[in-house]
Amino acid sequence: MSAEPSEPPIDQSSADHPPVRPVVGFYGRQPTGYYDPPHVHDRAQFSYRLEGVAAVRAGDASIVLPPGRGVWIPAGLRHEVSCAGPAAYNVLYVTTAASPQPDGLRVLDISPFLHALVEEFLTFDGLYDEAGREGEIVRLMLGEITRAPPSTEAGPKLPEDVRLQRVCAALRRDPADGRDIDAWATEAGMSRRTFTRNFRQETGMSFVAWRQQLRMTQAAALLGAGQSSTQVAQALGFSSLSAFATLFQRSFGLSPGRYARR
Repeated sequence: MSAEPSEPPIDQSSADHPPVRPVVGFYGRQPTGYYDPPHVHDRAQFSYRLEGVAAVRAGDASIVLPPGRGVWIPAGLRHEVSCAGPAAYNVLYVTTAASPQPDGLRVLDISPFLHALVEEFLTFDGLYDEAGREGEIVRLMLGEITRAPPSTEAGPKLPEDVRLQRVCAALRRDPADGRDIDAWATEAGMSRRTFTRNFRQETGMSFVAWRQQLRMTQAAALLGAGQSSTQVAQALGFSSLSAFATLFQRSFGLSPGRYARR
């Protein structure tokens, strides 16, 4: 997947594309350091990366989107988006009346067929013929989104406690931060015992396992974006390339090199 050579304005939003049809969409770009603060839409949003990597927080989910991975965000679900580097993406806005569509938050890997359908849809006039070929393509496109299996690399669950959220946000900004549990408990204003107990209750896993899953999700995104195993290991704070490769193999069943070549 690659972005189109001509680059549209980077500041497009849903407000620039009113629902003159049940599904509207556009191709867009985001600059280095882009941040879209928490907000909601009255339509569902489906977007996927063509270039670059985005971090999305939607509800209690922390999602990393490298090229080829997309997210369906239902209408009314609060979310935010950030990009460390420049990114290009395709996005659709879908009214609740359109059918079919997923019934909740969904992270999925984009098949070549789904990508082709979206690319074709983005060539349509804003007032496309819903009763003709264009309408059939829209329904097929929504069907592919709805039927696609969830990605297994969406990222670990986020806690609801704002003190724990502060810790998770710091690690999402810098997964290489190697502070120990005692330091993070102090950061959260909790005792070690309260921190570890509450973290497991709210995320379903220990703090150590959560940080490990976050790093592996980030690793998959960075490898997918073209970084080498050495670069990824260094960026995520691993003491050695072999330590990174061993954990990655255990997490995904593939070596970092084989994963990058998929």
